[in-house]
Amino acid sequence: MSQTTQTRNAIVAALRAVPGIGAVHDHEPYANQNTTLRALYVVQTDEGEQLRGWYVRRVGFRVVRNGGGLPRVFTSWQIRGFMALSEEAGTEHAFDALIDAVRAAFDVDPTIGGAVMSTLSADGEVGAQLTASGPVMFAGVLCHAADLTLITETIE
Repeated sequence: MSQTTQTRNAIVAALRAVPGIGAVHDHEPYANQNTTLRALYVVQTDEGEQLRGWYVRRVGFRVVRNGGGLPRVFTSWQIRGFMALSEEAGTEHAFDALIDAVRAAFDVDPTIGGAVMSTLSADGEVGAQLTASGPVMFAGVLCHAADLTLITETIE
């Protein structure tokens, strides 16, 4: 199994351990029909069915070699989440709590179960960083959306 696959699997496992996270995909699912795409993200909650889910995508990497040592690889991962928006139910606060729980999952385990050396970027940022959050239309549903970036460091 490649280092990329091991790291992706570890990130997905960390996300799936977050209570109430919803559906978690190890890639960005696509579908020609909104109903098909929506079905990939709908989960059962205490309040009934709700669109609530996340995906993980590798978006880039940097390779650094100091002298004759093994290369250090800093990989950028996008973690993107969606949750159906309901003003009446106050879902913005619930979604913010999920975002914070995702960040905390990587704060408490910066090696993601030993899959990586660290989640410390070369710039000194640690763990999952929220880069954008706001309402979007997703699969025909008005949703909250969040983009987080996670930098992982591995030796290859």
